[in-house]
Amino acid sequence: MLVFPQLSTGASALYPLTKTSRQRSVVNTLGDGGTDVYADPGARSLAWEIQAKGLTTGEWGAIEALFQATSGMWQTFTFLDPAGNLVAESETFSASAWTNGALIDLTAGATDPFGTTRATLVTNAGQGTEGVAQMLAVPGNFHYCLSVWARTDSGTNVQLTISTSGGSATKTFALGTQWARVSLSANLGQNTNSLTFAAQLRAGGTIDIFGMQVEAQLGASDYKQTGPSGGVYANARFGADTITVTAQGTDVCDAVIQIVNTEN
Repeated sequence: MLVFPQLSTGASALYPLTKTSRQRSVVNTLGDGGTDVYADPGARSLAWEIQAKGLTTGEWGAIEALFQATSGMWQTFTFLDPAGNLVAESETFSASAWTNGALIDLTAGATDPFGTTRATLVTNAGQGTEGVAQMLAVPGNFHYCLSVWARTDSGTNVQLTISTSGGSATKTFALGTQWARVSLSANLGQNTNSLTFAAQLRAGGTIDIFGMQVEAQLGASDYKQTGPSGGVYANARFGADTITVTAQGTDVCDAVIQIVNTEN
């Protein structure tokens, strides 16, 4: 799996970071002088520019190795958006992106932490621990932070889990009637190409949840709502066939790295 490397600190990128969305419209001029305007989704793209100042020699070496493996702009790799939420449908737990427990019941329209009605009541009608889960095509040896808002009127705890073949991390949180944002941070250290992120509850339990977020970093940042696609970009390329790196001292390198993605 070719993937843009994570920094040795567990951070997803050095800042400042610029993210640009490009979109195009098609304008058709009619014979009577009128116009029809259509979106051109095939021309949509995202671009990132990372001002990577203060890279260690090892960190730059990992980026350079990926650049060589992709022959610059030629081949694609997976890029985990440092400014995004990796999960898709972060508030719609009934969407196909989620692989929920067989006896999990979802009731949308609950009041959320922001005073709207985008939260979901989750009921576990099964005989064992179940919940909502999403599998992502991401490396199993990166550091991730899973976070979600949760509350309960029934005294039910929520259990956050990050898992893959050969390893898992779990943390249980006691909930009250007020909204709380809970998080689990872990690096499973497994040489796998997928991870499952889940929020689970005991048999017969009920909780309200809102805003699941996964980030390739040590802690949770401000919440980012997602739709049908999340921040895992499997069609990313380097934005140029050259990268200039400057050695500022022993084990200190600066580089400007451009990445583009024409998918999603």
